[in-house]
Amino acid sequence: MPRRASKELRPRQKAMLEFIRKFIEDHDYPPTIREIGAAVGISSTSVVNYNLDQLEQKGYIIRNREVSRGLRLVDSSFTRRTQNIPFYGEIAAGSPIPIPEDTANVLEYVAVPSDMLPGSGDVFALRVKGQSMIDALVDDGDIILVRSQPQVETREMAVVEILEPPEDAGATLKYFYHHGDRIELRPANPDPAYQPIFVSPEQVRVHGKVIGVIRRYQ
Repeated sequence: MPRRASKELRPRQKAMLEFIRKFIEDHDYPPTIREIGAAVGISSTSVVNYNLDQLEQKGYIIRNREVSRGLRLVDSSFTRRTQNIPFYGEIAAGSPIPIPEDTANVLEYVAVPSDMLPGSGDVFALRVKGQSMIDALVDDGDIILVRSQPQVETREMAVVEILEPPEDAGATLKYFYHHGDRIELRPANPDPAYQPIFVSPEQVRVHGKVIGVIRRYQ
């Protein structure tokens, strides 16, 4: 276990440490570098990194630089076991957008508390682009956790790829409704700019069911 140095923390480092503690207490997962910087008034990510390195050297935190939100507190009752989940990029909460041609090319990994994940099945993460699901408490910039599965039930929130026509092709995040010979992809936003999409079952491919949301810090 890292050993704390006797040297006092600087005020900025104390503020960062207190923010990290409070953030984990409130959200059950650690903040990002940008969230830490915004909270203590530091715009430079390199300056935030420097001070996090100091906290690590002094034994207050442990960092995993390979994953987003990859830090934890030492000797803290707020820390939880996490798993690294593949992050594939953006998903549209609005008009469909193209999906990566090869999802084997993982952009990065996201550290997710283990108790947010199902007991079985593959899970991946996407960042939401748009506000069509805002009434479902999914906002622009949030990260959704998706269990990979080829089918979902009516009223479940799903990641769905529209295959045709080509001009409408792409992936979108919507509530999924079965209506016999057609599928409705329904938004959760009363703004008339967001309209449901109706397609035949042959025109869509389900990529998975949304099982969790990691809310960005304001």
